[in-house]
Amino acid sequence: MVLTRSIRAVAAVALLLAGVLLHTASWQRWAGACAFPSGPETDACNVRQDHLYDFLVVVDPWQPIGTAAEQAGAALLLIACVLLLAPWALLVVPSPYFTVALVVAALAYAGVGTATLRSGLSGEVIAPVMGNAAFILWFWVPTPVIAWAAVRARGWTRAAAVFLFLASPLVMGFSYAIGPFDANPWYEAYSGDLTALAGLCLLVAAGRPLRAVQPTTDLLVFARSDEPTDTAVS
Repeated sequence: MVLTRSIRAVAAVALLLAGVLLHTASWQRWAGACAFPSGPETDACNVRQDHLYDFLVVVDPWQPIGTAAEQAGAALLLIACVLLLAPWALLVVPSPYFTVALVVAALAYAGVGTATLRSGLSGEVIAPVMGNAAFILWFWVPTPVIAWAAVRARGWTRAAAVFLFLASPLVMGFSYAIGPFDANPWYEAYSGDLTALAGLCLLVAAGRPLRAVQPTTDLLVFARSDEPTDTAVS
């Protein structure tokens, strides 16, 4: 039980830090040009909406802004680590299928995050090792994996999974990242704020009683973390 709570706490802190990094990276792009969280359109804000300044997915042509890409890359790497910790942080009994999906999602985050970090450090576009396949996997795979977790989770772990689902690339890409021209102002900050909220919920879950789970033939099982119990999980 102590180990599970410790892993939950580590994952929570990682999500909080990732959220802060994404928000501060977004601040470097939009501050001074676009009002937060929204405001009247200005010429400067319209210019910053150009995909030329994107830093989550770095492709040619690209114009770096400050250390936004480095911070975003570090944030994506932190989220990749959290996904690998999910079986313990969320008290999961994974099946082989879920394990594969989770690993693919984590590798996709790590691949895109590493490329973004390296691009920021070098000041030029560096493609992921897997090329465009890494972007495709990062965009499509994590969201359904997290969605399944949100459906099966209970209490604060469900809240954490829901916020992480809302921050995921697929949800972001089809909703609040879409702007009037190209990118929506501050969309990376919105994703970061949702990620941080997921971390806060997981931190609360780390301090609540755990309930034992038994292996099943289902895809995965999430323990209820909001109900007192006399059964301890080691």
